[in-house]
Amino acid sequence: MDIVRDFYENYYSRVFSNKGLSSIFNSLTHKKLESNYIHNKINTDKKFTVMEIGAGQGEHIKYVKHSYSSYLMVDIIPHPDLSNIPAKADWQTVDFCEKKINLGTFDRIISTCVFHHLDDPVTAIENVKKHLKPGGTFSLFLPSDPGILNRLLRKICVTPSVGKLGFKHYEVVNAREHKNHYWSLKTNLDFQFKGYEITKKYYPINIPLGNFSLFSIWQIKSKCSGCQ
Repeated sequence: MDIVRDFYENYYSRVFSNKGLSSIFNSLTHKKLESNYIHNKINTDKKFTVMEIGAGQGEHIKYVKHSYSSYLMVDIIPHPDLSNIPAKADWQTVDFCEKKINLGTFDRIISTCVFHHLDDPVTAIENVKKHLKPGGTFSLFLPSDPGILNRLLRKICVTPSVGKLGFKHYEVVNAREHKNHYWSLKTNLDFQFKGYEITKKYYPINIPLGNFSLFSIWQIKSKCSGCQ
């Protein structure tokens, strides 16, 4: 079996969804994305239409606290078992880098650790813009990989956790899967979302330096007259 497929099928959830430091950190990133979104929204009582890009096994939806009328989960993988998610959601197996996709428009689009993995992040960003309603928000979790602090955390926390389970090639998997580095993604996001309202917060210290942050959370809001 290919080592990337082996990792995601047999080890990923055991490392990031069970007990341990890696799991705690992973849960923290999901919580921060949602609390940051609520903090930046004016009206959280509205039932939004939501799309999540790279929804995986449905790990993020349980952290979404605001109301929504629909929740579309999109990923390149086949439909997984979603019986344990806390709310009904629709699923679409879609390559979000395809230029001709049309999934409708949404009040909110969510992306966790996805853009580092994409073959064509430029097209994916354009697809976010196409699917975002006027006044809608794109909520993005962006790891600062390969920043110094990010690599240090991986070396002392994630890689040993995976190794204890018997998988010895996590650094290779990360090298193959994180095709796009933080600075490239940041530059493209700033350029392609020019004219949008962008807020960024860096963690653990809110200093906009990729080498000295673990991740940043972006809330990117499209403009429209009369929108709140």
